[in-house]
Amino acid sequence: MQAFQFRLGAQVLTIGMPTVRECDGLFSSINSYEIIDAAEEYLSRNIEGITVRDKLSALDIIALEVRLGAWLAQLKETPEYKAPPVQSTAQTVLPYDCATTHIKAVAEYARMSFLEVWELPITDFWKLFHDAIVWNYSRTAEGIDQLEHAKTISATEPDRDKQNSCPAIRRRKNGE
Repeated sequence: MQAFQFRLGAQVLTIGMPTVRECDGLFSSINSYEIIDAAEEYLSRNIEGITVRDKLSALDIIALEVRLGAWLAQLKETPEYKAPPVQSTAQTVLPYDCATTHIKAVAEYARMSFLEVWELPITDFWKLFHDAIVWNYSRTAEGIDQLEHAKTISATEPDRDKQNSCPAIRRRKNGE
């Protein structure tokens, strides 16, 4: 299991993977008190007897949030965690935003409760979210087209077989 390393004064702390709830608290909080609570919950789960309010300054908490966020963002870009960049083709525009659709997608896909999803390590959540998106889109022809488009736009290497099957390229290779 991967771990996050954070410097607290002269000490380097190795901290386990945050849960969905901890990430939500650290990165989607309304105010600094919620961020402090989330940081305390995350650190105390991993380090016995730490009291964030006593040991961390506001700058330490901001540094934790920034460094953890950067580490998670880099980790999330790996293929096993990255969800396909599909776009909804629905013409209906909802008048309100829903902040938990990603939780709902994973809960339905994995047949878990919201509370169970909240307690998943964030990397497990990302894997399930990726699979939930692929599964839901793969159930219709339009969704499969969306997945194929997403695969095309996220490809980092050219499809050599497809290129070689193009008649113009075959003629050029044959000297025509």
